[in-house]
Amino acid sequence: MTTRWAFSGLWAGETVAVLGGGPSMNQKLADSVRQHRRICARTSFRFAPDADMLITLDGPQDSEFWRESGGFAGPRVIGFECDEDAVFLPIAHERVTLGEGHGVELRNNGLVAIRVAAMMGAAKILLLGFDRGLYDARENNAEIGFIGLEEGTDALVAELRARGIEVNRV
Repeated sequence: MTTRWAFSGLWAGETVAVLGGGPSMNQKLADSVRQHRRICARTSFRFAPDADMLITLDGPQDSEFWRESGGFAGPRVIGFECDEDAVFLPIAHERVTLGEGHGVELRNNGLVAIRVAAMMGAAKILLLGFDRGLYDARENNAEIGFIGLEEGTDALVAELRARGIEVNRV
């Protein structure tokens, strides 16, 4: 059963590593940030099952994921209420402008994990497994659902930097 989000500000001033799900994510990369708080976006928890938090936007229909992540050490944070043992955080879609007034709204595990790191009070956020090159291939994006992710990531990073949060890609 989900419980309501009640974690804001708990990591004030800390460095938080956000482990994305891109193909560059690997065990060596995950291990390189063990000294920091870590948030896993969706399946990256496989590289850091002892991380501080897991973010997923996928519902209980993905029973394999829920079964596999059941032993995750920290809280699993989701954007909907359900019967899973998880923390519910109402997560809005990101509004992303793609040029000439055209925009999309998207929800992405990695973007939400970045937002959560900021909500937790991070002074510095390290992004691992966020593969820009993958998102540049526009012809592939329609099939895999990444339209606007590159622009959304850039906009979110700019927003956080304007608030004084340091954000670096590793």
